[in-house]
Amino acid sequence: MRSSQIGFSLIESMIATLVISVGLLGVASLQMIAMKGSTHAVQQGHASDLMGALLERMRSNTDGVYADDYNIANSSSYNCTIPLIKNCEDGVTSCSSQELAISDLHYTICGYDSTHLGGVIGSLSSGSISISCIGGPGNCVTGINFRIRWKERILGQEGGGAKELPREISLNTAIVP
Repeated sequence: MRSSQIGFSLIESMIATLVISVGLLGVASLQMIAMKGSTHAVQQGHASDLMGALLERMRSNTDGVYADDYNIANSSSYNCTIPLIKNCEDGVTSCSSQELAISDLHYTICGYDSTHLGGVIGSLSSGSISISCIGGPGNCVTGINFRIRWKERILGQEGGGAKELPREISLNTAIVP
């Protein structure tokens, strides 16, 4: 009598399971790389948006720009818990160009919500901003240098790894009175 085999043998099933497992591991690693790229794009987008918003504010306060009121060497030590003396954002309070610059910098660095940090500090990991006149302190006629820096974890080091890459966007521009 002749026996006919129906179904798969144990070895065939194990080989199929191994092939599927290897394929799924490849898909999972591609997913991790895609998520990391997405995170980088989001952080770079935040930095770009913050820089663009501050640049627009500076264009509307050229007196503050040329008085060097926007000059900040490094915002990483900026204290966001200290409230502003004057709220130049309410549309009612009259502010000098210097007070407006202080308000603009505060909201760019800390964000608008006092209970949740936003801005450079809250939306970027180890984020900081620096703004300086290209011609030196008080000489913004030749242009202004913006620089926003932050750090990103290296792919594969997310689980508590201390490896980080410094990231930066920089812009040199002139603000004409």
